[in-house]
Amino acid sequence: MMTLKDALHSEYLTMGPSLARLQRVMVEQLERLVETCSLTLGVPIESRVKTWDSIAEKLERKGLNSKKLDEIEDLLGVRVIFLFQRDLEPFHAQIEKIFKVLSVEDTSHRLADAQFGYKSRHYMLTIPAEWDGVPSMQGLTGRKVEVQVRTLAQHIWAAASHKLQYKHEESVPPPIRRSIYRVSALLETVDLEFTRVLEEREEYVKTQAMRPVEQDKLDVDIVEAVLDELLPAQNKDLGAEDYSDLLKDLQHFNIETRGALTSLLLEHKRAILSADTDEAGTRSVYDDDEFPDEKGEHISNRLARGVFFTHVGLVRQALGEQFGEEVFRNWQLSDDDSSQ
Repeated sequence: MMTLKDALHSEYLTMGPSLARLQRVMVEQLERLVETCSLTLGVPIESRVKTWDSIAEKLERKGLNSKKLDEIEDLLGVRVIFLFQRDLEPFHAQIEKIFKVLSVEDTSHRLADAQFGYKSRHYMLTIPAEWDGVPSMQGLTGRKVEVQVRTLAQHIWAAASHKLQYKHEESVPPPIRRSIYRVSALLETVDLEFTRVLEEREEYVKTQAMRPVEQDKLDVDIVEAVLDELLPAQNKDLGAEDYSDLLKDLQHFNIETRGALTSLLLEHKRAILSADTDEAGTRSVYDDDEFPDEKGEHISNRLARGVFFTHVGLVRQALGEQFGEEVFRNWQLSDDDSSQ
């Protein structure tokens, strides 16, 4: 006679392919949400389907008498870790707008002001029923997914406290509580100070935009501002333009001010945009789909917009026009060698 545990195991094996598909779909949807909201992940989105051994252990440990696997809420877990604390609220707002949220818990609400502890927001949600009309979503609506959202600093604390088993104040030996309090305070300070840095940076960029001066010495923020002003928006690879590396290229060729960079782009703008059109016209969206840029979006995404080069790529084309392609290429090769 089949036991309840055997029946659940059989159901788990049957559900395996759809759980794997749900896992893939959830990660893809959350990645797209992060991208469209211009948020910054601290690490790639993590996900896991709970193993049968873990399910069996949980059933036994908690004395659960679940008749169906759907009663186990964390069969599929997804973790989204942001670099900056201020990205949390926009993400929370979108989660609650897009998905059907069954429950939400903010673990920080468990803590008094003077306590340290694990901080994260946990959602239990499902894909909305109306998404079932999308072929890739069919059969996935209604399935529960646990989504944890936190900052990288909060994640460091969660991982360390889990390893040390110092999840609660009472579990920490009195002789080392002072050190643990200090670590907790430092990690909270990291989040607060990053917020301060971002606010100060935004104020600096706003000031530069309001009173641009040709002799302003280039930094990554001024480089981005000049490129945004002079180059087509569709060429920009959001969140992945390497302005720091480009700044090194510009300085090598003695282009060190806002005015010098502006002159370079204005002089060669027609040529570099023509080269961009030619390059995009010779490539296929499908040819490049499997070959993303090293740090950014798939090239196919830009090809779908009718462009090929990023903003940084266009400036490097201008440097090639100004100083000769061979000279510029030799500089890049020597720079690559020196950085290894």
